[in-house]
Amino acid sequence: MTADHQALDPRRDVRVDPTTKGFPTVDEPIPLAEVARQGWTLEDLLPPVLVLREAALAHNVALMAEYCATHGVELAPHGKTTMAPQLWRRQLDAGAWGITAATVGQARVMVASGVPRVLIANEVTDATAVGWIAAQLRDPGVDIVCSVDSARGVELLAAGIAEEMEGAPRPLPVLVELGHPGGRGGCRNPEEALEVARSVRTKAGLVLAGATGYEGTICDGRTSACLDEVRAFLDRLAALTVSLRTDGLVETDEAWVSAGGSEFFDLVVERLRRPGGVADRVILRSGSYIAHDSGKHERESPFAGQDREHRFHPAIEVWGSVLSRPEPELAILGFGRRDVPFDQDLPVPFAVRRRSGERLEVTGTLVVERLNDQHAYARVGADVPIEPGDLVGCGISHPCTAFDKWRVIPVLNDDDHVIDAVATCF
Repeated sequence: MTADHQALDPRRDVRVDPTTKGFPTVDEPIPLAEVARQGWTLEDLLPPVLVLREAALAHNVALMAEYCATHGVELAPHGKTTMAPQLWRRQLDAGAWGITAATVGQARVMVASGVPRVLIANEVTDATAVGWIAAQLRDPGVDIVCSVDSARGVELLAAGIAEEMEGAPRPLPVLVELGHPGGRGGCRNPEEALEVARSVRTKAGLVLAGATGYEGTICDGRTSACLDEVRAFLDRLAALTVSLRTDGLVETDEAWVSAGGSEFFDLVVERLRRPGGVADRVILRSGSYIAHDSGKHERESPFAGQDREHRFHPAIEVWGSVLSRPEPELAILGFGRRDVPFDQDLPVPFAVRRRSGERLEVTGTLVVERLNDQHAYARVGADVPIEPGDLVGCGISHPCTAFDKWRVIPVLNDDDHVIDAVATCF
């Protein structure tokens, strides 16, 4: 980010106004920086509303930072989880090496927000996208890294940079991606990856910085068989990285290897951070940890078996009103597909706030069974005395598809006071 461009700052640039979903009605637009001064609590918010818990966010950021520091790895958390510059800044301030993007569109938001190093964990082949990357090479305050997995992709990337920037001030670092059968990208075997790496050497605008891969699409769940498959893939990635170095194909001062989603990052550390060194830097890309969830990530996190202090905490809650009790075992709740994720698991009710102020714990006795666009169908246990007007709090599964439904999200402390608000940039 050059000195004459002011970075995007949501606390300054984004306002809560009458169109902001979930917030109280305001007479005049309020900058996010002033949200904490309004004295709002959870009860003042307009349901349905998705909220973040400050204590859980702070705990998760600190826990992951400590883990990476202890194990000698870098962290470039996947920013597509939240697309929230305020949360990226927290991760960077906690020691993150950079922020990961899936697309150039996401990377553009990151650079506009002042993120100094962006790892695009994907191939880039579109001419407009390549042109944007080329333009960043003029800015010494911005570092971009992206992936390649074919000679044609290398050609398109290099040609686009040459067209946009004759006599580029610096080359673009790239990582050759190793994939697996059925995976979403990457060379299907190490030999093919080495050929792609050799093609990078022939392009003036590119330099090879190492290797990358993604293990999260190999299998699902932390069964013994799945863990063995992931380890085998990571061993192939490690061997590829060593070959790149011994064959003299890495052209940067350091050799990097990057992998690691939210489910198997411990195995990445185990297989890639070996004595003697596979690479100079091992870069994890886990992103969902910052908000975590009450579903798939909670079940399958590497920290799932740890005590509360050493496991991630769910930071996302959605609160909706009980709209109707049309049948003895059915409650209709005022949130639906427009408000909560449903691609992995349905929301998980954990509490009811009665109109009287009483709070009921309902984990397992109130179960969301299906959703419409704006409604949830919840099966009610016989001992759950809820009625229209009560509020139901739920955890969610898959934070990536929760954040994208909300452009401003209130942040609450443990006393349910609104102490901040986070803006998203989807």
